Amino acid sequence: SRARSRKLSPDEIQGGTFTISNNGSAGSVLTMAIINQPQVAIISTDAIVRKPVAVRMPDGSESIAIHPVGNLAMSWDHRAFDGAYAANFLAKVKQILETQDWSAEL
Repeated sequence: SRARSRKLSPDEIQGGTFTISNNGSAGSVLTMAIINQPQVAIISTDAIVRKPVAVRMPDGSESIAIHPVGNLAMSWDHRAFDGAYAANFLAKVKQILETQDWSAEL
């Protein structure tokens, strides 16, 4: 609650290794995040907007439908860990976001 009320002191936010940046709250749709050294990675979330998307129909054909779409972007320091770990992490985040029932959260 102190973080949400913007009452954290500089000492309380030192020593982090990973940043989550929510530029989407300001309407951003294509963010390229820059790592805050000495952290090793940052992920940014962009605004969710309605876009045309190719979807597979029950009969196996494809169609275009309008769906809510949001972008995630992640930058990491390859000196700290291999990019394969970052790719696996993003794949897991994608899987959670696409398969979770978020109706209770809205």
